[in-house]
Amino acid sequence: MIEQKLKQIGLSDKEISVFLCVLQYQKITPAKVSMITKINRPTVYSVSKELSFKGLIDFDEAGSSKYLVSLGEGALENITKLQEAKIVQIKKDLPTIVKELKQLPKQGKYSIPKIRFVDESRLREFLISESSKWADSAEAHDKTWWGYQDHTLLEHYEDWADHFWTKFPKDIVLNLLTNKKPVETKVMKSKKYKSLRNIRYWKGVNEFTSTHVVVGDYVLMIVTREHPHYLVEIYDKMMAENLRNLFKGIWEQIS
Repeated sequence: MIEQKLKQIGLSDKEISVFLCVLQYQKITPAKVSMITKINRPTVYSVSKELSFKGLIDFDEAGSSKYLVSLGEGALENITKLQEAKIVQIKKDLPTIVKELKQLPKQGKYSIPKIRFVDESRLREFLISESSKWADSAEAHDKTWWGYQDHTLLEHYEDWADHFWTKFPKDIVLNLLTNKKPVETKVMKSKKYKSLRNIRYWKGVNEFTSTHVVVGDYVLMIVTREHPHYLVEIYDKMMAENLRNLFKGIWEQIS
């Protein structure tokens, strides 16, 4: 429905009702909009002002009566311009805001979250934004990612792998068990960073249907076999060390 799509671009229910009514009649009084939409007249006025600010309708006050005037369907593009302007302003203000927040007195010490759940809507952004943290943690230990991988992780997030290995290669390597699929045997074999990825296939074992890796003090569990994808990050030095030793032992036994 068109109402649902208009909601997705940021219009409220009342804004949608008034906007569609004015669009249909092209030029209409607030009183008639109120009668058609069943929204009281003061609210129609306030909603109309907001729609005017967003560049979706205009006011005609030349005569004795006030009219709401449609600017046409194309006026919806003004929402994009308005949102882009807001983003520019946010980016401009953000350094100052962060600086001021750092100056606020804080009680206690900063604590790294033990467990974080990330759903599909934020997963790609999270993988990229946390890459430097995981790379630093790996550097502080054995400089290695250990674990097993469902190949669908790369099918969906190949761009994250490219980002990680081109931005944070240092001397970090990957020792990983995975499924023998084209994304590994062909796609990843063509990458410039392929020498940093040590891949083995565990004969006689059914396909891995999730990804479970240890990097430094972090344990990552990622599910990408079916939607919705999700990630669980656990920050636990003892758990990470035990799993690292487990994966090392398995790795040494698999040729």
